[in-house]
Amino acid sequence: MKLTISSLPPSTNQLERMHWAVKKRMRSSFAWELVAALGETDMPLPPLLIGPKAPKRRIAITIYRPRLLDEDNCAGGLKPLLDAMRDLGLLRNDSPKWMDLVKPVQYVSKDNQRTEILIEDLG
Repeated sequence: MKLTISSLPPSTNQLERMHWAVKKRMRSSFAWELVAALGETDMPLPPLLIGPKAPKRRIAITIYRPRLLDEDNCAGGLKPLLDAMRDLGLLRNDSPKWMDLVKPVQYVSKDNQRTEILIEDLG
């Protein structure tokens, strides 16, 4: 399943400087965008609302942003997005036991900024 949202995950540096309430709103915003993206696939409702918990999944994230970030700064900012996926039931847990996170890929795109999330069941 491939989901595309218009929001970009923050950098690790931005995330570390955020107030906890701003982080919570960001996670909620990601969750709503994921629900909207699910509506465009064959899964109209989040799994949390329609079925059993998710199996182990591989998550590959591609980010199209105005400028590239260094690898550790990019990967650390994925936490609010992964937490939103967990909250919706797309992931059972964000631990390595339930999620295989592929190193995020970044591309420069000033005109069409977005985040693409590829979710594959591993069994």
